[in-house]
Amino acid sequence: MPNRFASRLFRLTKRLFVAGICLLGISLAVLAGYGFFLSGSLALPKSDEHPPLLIYGAPFFLTPGLHPQDAGLFDRLQRLEYRRVNGRPRAAGEYAVTNDAIDIFLHAQEESRLPARVVKLTLTEGIVSEVLSASDGQPAALVSLEPALISGMRGGSRQVREWIPLSRVPPTLIRTLLAIEDRRFFSHIGVDPISIGRALWTNLTHGAVVQGGSTLTQQLAKNLFYSPQRTFGRKIREVVAAVALECKYRKEDILESYVNEIYLGQAGPVSIYGVGEAAHRYFGKTVESLSIEEVALIVGLVKGPNVYSPVKNIENATKRRNVVLRRLRDEGLLTEDALKRSLNRPVKVVLAQDVLTDAPYFVDHLLREIEEGIRQEIPEGARVYSTLDPRAQQLAAQALQHGLAKLEKTYPSLADGDSPLQGAVVVLDVKHGHVLAMVGGRDYRTSQFNRAVQARRSAGSLFKPFVYLAGFEAARDQGEAGLTAATLLADEPLTLESGTGSWSPQNYDRQYRGQVSVRTALEQSLNVPAVRTAHRTGMASLTSLLQAFGIATPLADNLSLALGSSAVSLLQITAAYTGLANGGVVVHPVALSNLVRDGGETIWSPAVDRRQAASPQGAFLVTSLLKGVVDHGTAAKARAMGVQGPVA
Repeated sequence: MPNRFASRLFRLTKRLFVAGICLLGISLAVLAGYGFFLSGSLALPKSDEHPPLLIYGAPFFLTPGLHPQDAGLFDRLQRLEYRRVNGRPRAAGEYAVTNDAIDIFLHAQEESRLPARVVKLTLTEGIVSEVLSASDGQPAALVSLEPALISGMRGGSRQVREWIPLSRVPPTLIRTLLAIEDRRFFSHIGVDPISIGRALWTNLTHGAVVQGGSTLTQQLAKNLFYSPQRTFGRKIREVVAAVALECKYRKEDILESYVNEIYLGQAGPVSIYGVGEAAHRYFGKTVESLSIEEVALIVGLVKGPNVYSPVKNIENATKRRNVVLRRLRDEGLLTEDALKRSLNRPVKVVLAQDVLTDAPYFVDHLLREIEEGIRQEIPEGARVYSTLDPRAQQLAAQALQHGLAKLEKTYPSLADGDSPLQGAVVVLDVKHGHVLAMVGGRDYRTSQFNRAVQARRSAGSLFKPFVYLAGFEAARDQGEAGLTAATLLADEPLTLESGTGSWSPQNYDRQYRGQVSVRTALEQSLNVPAVRTAHRTGMASLTSLLQAFGIATPLADNLSLALGSSAVSLLQITAAYTGLANGGVVVHPVALSNLVRDGGETIWSPAVDRRQAASPQGAFLVTSLLKGVVDHGTAAKARAMGVQGPVA
């Protein structure tokens, strides 16, 4: 009986073994077939494949009368990566400065079809008096620095991935990456059984998943071809894809793709892919100039880009960086003394205002403008030439940061609570309506709500100049004596009756001054005279004028409109004021100059929307009144703070 049982058990075991071998063979055959299929369909990205949508600022023109220091010329050159040299500049991207001239070897400008060339800016008492062509000494017309790259889009996400050839990646970064992520990269075939076994043992002994066994090739396959969802089936496909890539490509090609395609976190909605973009976004550097501490931080991000992000959690980022540094010491890539020095150095990342200089709020507004204009998907690889002045953008961002910080210091209660004090800045070109700068909030990474465009606030006293302009225009149209800057208005108690009851407007200080001129009323921002003027002119005239100046939001149908009871956006009211400074001509603000295909063909250039909203005489008169506001009115403190020149 026992012999019969043993015989049956042996036959059953033999059958199971044969079945297992057959099943394994079939599985391997299926996987081999799948791998063969993948080897023909999988492809590593190339440097010129799926080019990003590139967004540029406006060119900066070099003209006589330019003050290099005031215009930030040298900051502009530095942003464009020009190098200052001694003697004559001999290569594109170099410039030289003497007491009486600035020589600039300009880069070639593809969009203008201009070759690289040298121009000489002759200086007289520190101001540019002539712009000459260095080749013949003749005056050069329409000379400009090339537009600065400010942002880009790829695959629907905000990113500007400059493809970094492997030859440009520092050996320190490569050694660190391999030491942390894949020590046997150059010896395995896409899968490393030793790493998998070590990871399994470590995870079992710790009772949790603390280490992964994926090779760089597996990580690359996952990022390029599969979703991040963790399933057994996806893991099998990832392994087969990794082996297929190893059979098809050289190790160097795989490594180059990895360092350019690896996801390394977010800066607001900006996706950070590749070590080059990470170096720029986190440290404001090129990949070649990274320190060992910065290399360690970037490599440490691979394990958890958002968990260890220095933007979101500096403590986690520091701990992870230090783990990487200690591993380098253990691998013999860092001495004990060097380790101690590196551990003592704090993690320093780009500050919020530096990220703001990349103009994310402006880019959002620009892309929305393009989408509404062309009503189709923006072609891949297109180039967007915007109206943004990077220098103005940087100054606007800094001004907002410093202004909010000063308010919070002066009034500590403003800094309390979960919601920080916010603000916005818009800078427009008066003649053309170009948006030169736009800052829509304090920190784009924490709030993408664009307060310059989307927020609506009561206009308040900002409507008062238009109240008086409506009066001036009515007097001109009637062809008889009417409102002038010298007209006396009664600054006395006033009660107005309406269908909803009575209303008695008051001045901000609750005082009355008797008879005051229109000029004094505006300079001192008096409420009662403004309401009297609106009542005298008529609501229809005021409403019509505001709409002509581009105020498109619903307007109150009562005299409270004279005191700005209606809500407007910052962009709307700023555009309206440009009409006052532009002789009554209002130009609709635009952020786009030109949208061009990869081959150079223009896709769309928005038409200029210019209209005469008021007479030049009326606009001149109101601008004169506004100058008085700065010289000796409610804004006179600006003069005490150092503001010079004609300002309204």
